Amino acid sequence: MTTARPHQTRTARRRLLTSVAVVAAATALTAGCTGESKDNKAAAPSAPASSVAPTPSAAPSVSVDPEAADKAEVQTAYTRYWDVLTAAYSTADPQHSELGKVVTGTALVQNQQDLAQYRKGGRIFAGKPQHSNIVVTFKPEAKLKTAVITDCLDISQWKPVEKSSGTEVKLPESRLLRYVNTVIVEKWPNGWMVLEDNQEGKAC
Repeated sequence: MTTARPHQTRTARRRLLTSVAVVAAATALTAGCTGESKDNKAAAPSAPASSVAPTPSAAPSVSVDPEAADKAEVQTAYTRYWDVLTAAYSTADPQHSELGKVVTGTALVQNQQDLAQYRKGGRIFAGKPQHSNIVVTFKPEAKLKTAVITDCLDISQWKPVEKSSGTEVKLPESRLLRYVNTVIVEKWPNGWMVLEDNQEGKAC
């Protein structure tokens, strides 16, 4: 018989539609939950960043030389001394007006004698000496503030010449052109004065 077939078909179709509706509802429910989860994640406030202030690093300690100012004064006076000597020897003038302002004692007498001898021989000095490795130390036991200056003095470009012609005076080739020079200076009311100027006879 064929009368049961339409009923069975309608029943199967109804079951199929019911299944589709259930699946659709489940899909919608799942999508809704997923959307809410995403919205909740987006709305959730982020944890505040750490605001701990960095610990400041300690400043490096600076070593200060308590004698720095005096050493600077001594070096300035030493430069001035050699500027005056260079000017005096360029004219071989033992009575140069600036000599007595920068040098005294045995150093003054020594330079005046040398200048007088060069003037008598008709000779002067051309060029200027060069200095390097200058070291300043102080004598703690001195009554007046006293400094000792050691210097590598280079006289290779400071040469005696004949005043009349400018011809260089020939000197022994064995003589030292770079040697250790020691100068003693003392602090007077008007500034540092050179007391002694000694060639050590040692190459540098």
